[in-house]
Amino acid sequence: MKKLVTCKEMKDLDSTTIREIGVPSEVLMERAALKVVEETEKYLQKDERILVVCGSGNNGGDGIAVARLFHLKGIRVEFYMVGNKDKMTRETALQYKIASGYRVPEVNNPQWSEYTTIVDAIFGVGLSRSVEGKYAELISTMNRASAYKVAVDIPSGIDSDTGFEKGIAFRADLTVTLLFAKEGCVLSRTHVWR
Repeated sequence: MKKLVTCKEMKDLDSTTIREIGVPSEVLMERAALKVVEETEKYLQKDERILVVCGSGNNGGDGIAVARLFHLKGIRVEFYMVGNKDKMTRETALQYKIASGYRVPEVNNPQWSEYTTIVDAIFGVGLSRSVEGKYAELISTMNRASAYKVAVDIPSGIDSDTGFEKGIAFRADLTVTLLFAKEGCVLSRTHVWR
């Protein structure tokens, strides 16, 4: 039986791992990205073209690391930074710098029909507000794309405790949840999670 955690419990577990056990947050981010790549690769076809859509929080940092790992494997991948670059977390800013060093392609105006897989790394478990405006439009566009859809940890727009949509949510074909499943992953019936 898999353990389910709330948003607060997950944040407390991360904090304990980082502060008390001494595992740097950058290591946790790298391990998360490795797992997302591993699970996503099971569904990739020949001639894949992947787009990773990233926010400015740590979920976005996971996404940038995912894009880098695919890039280093020789898989065609680009990332799209939708979060405010001036408000990136320290870890996400580091991932952005590393991706730049490896010349991972970044796009500013994705041509959605060109991608075979879209990875959602916009919002993580800490989403506390309704998804509106440009983010709602973006998620709606992502949902309409014919690509296979993967979410990092939890689909953007899903409340990690209740499973309810906060205005609109990404319709993932696969959600790679990290460490423990979030209660909202099980309560929401909009996606498949691993």
